[in-house]
Amino acid sequence: MREKYVITFIAEFVVLISSLLAYKLAAVFLGNAGFSEYALSRRALSLIQPALILGFGVAIPRYVAYSSQSKTKHSDFYFVSGGGLLLLVVLFALSVMYFFKENIAFVIFGSREYKYLIFRLSLMLVGILGHLLCYTYFQGKLHMGKANLLQIINIAVIPLVAFLFSNNTAKILALMGILWLTVSMISFFSILRRLEIPKTKLDILPYAKELLIYGIQRVPGDFGLAALLSLVAIFTAHTGGGVEEAGYVAFGVSILSAAGSLFAPIGIVLLPQASQMVAKLEMVRLRYYVKRILAVSIVSTLVGVIFFMIFADEIIRLYLGSSFLRVSSAAKLIALGVVPYAVFVSVRSILDSYYLKPVNAKNILISLCLFVMCGGTSLVLSPDYRFLVFGFVLALLLLSVLTLIDIKKIFKDT
Repeated sequence: MREKYVITFIAEFVVLISSLLAYKLAAVFLGNAGFSEYALSRRALSLIQPALILGFGVAIPRYVAYSSQSKTKHSDFYFVSGGGLLLLVVLFALSVMYFFKENIAFVIFGSREYKYLIFRLSLMLVGILGHLLCYTYFQGKLHMGKANLLQIINIAVIPLVAFLFSNNTAKILALMGILWLTVSMISFFSILRRLEIPKTKLDILPYAKELLIYGIQRVPGDFGLAALLSLVAIFTAHTGGGVEEAGYVAFGVSILSAAGSLFAPIGIVLLPQASQMVAKLEMVRLRYYVKRILAVSIVSTLVGVIFFMIFADEIIRLYLGSSFLRVSSAAKLIALGVVPYAVFVSVRSILDSYYLKPVNAKNILISLCLFVMCGGTSLVLSPDYRFLVFGFVLALLLLSVLTLIDIKKIFKDT
């Protein structure tokens, strides 16, 4: 099992480096305006995606792993049923984004002039949903080598390749979407060829029902988390700073997300592993894992945040250039939320593996409500984005505290 964690950490580290390099290329080739369009588009994709994945990012690996310990369930049926449901959702989403592109552009970018980017976002959305479907199947099977190879190609390599062919934001986003879709389709059909489907009648309806019941409960939480990580930039776009300042805030949130991604491998492998432990009632062993994970997460992120706060200006100057020093102040404020966010990312899988109820969704929505109240108040009282960021960090802190309280309840009798 250790090698699965190691290769996943390596893959996510490669993704992190690629993400940072992609923003560097955006700063060099797209200029300030193009950089902000790119950063805000990536944040918008992160906001829309969870609402359409139907909670399957957790449901598919959870049920594929859980059913591997069952003699009555067939894990491959979950993939087939999940793929069919996602196809219907994608068709609906594409229709909405086509007919309401001006309205969606105004909500995301603060201006209808950016409607030409919505088609590009549609391509990216289809590609990333295909990627997630294949990735979660490999994750549930604990085939982490295949999962991480797919992750590296789609999330690490393709965004960089896109910059080789254009210095136009819209073309770069479109190319990313096309390449994501191509690689995901290749992966999808390779999985179909290897599915172990019994020769008896294929009845996927019970499996689809299980996925929907478990997954849809988590959609508000997935969307809420994406909203929490995106609205701070989108709100900023509607203040006096406009798209450019919003792009700087979006970049700061991307730094936070990148820091959280260093701990994502823990949750990625822990979700199917913890699901198997829960099925076997190995709660003492699971508690031991949680304690070690929390210790590593808190100490390492605290050290990283202190280092960043001291050298933020120098890092931004070397990374993006002197003309982007305004990014530094936003990034330092948002960095205060790295420790609580890393705690949440590291151990949220425990709650999803143990509870059928959407406990994570409850905690996320409570935290989101806190942010919206703080954000709404700041928009009324002051156009300064720093008030928005303060509410964002406060919401992340509340989210980590609520998560730890619910985890403590799981182990209270062990």
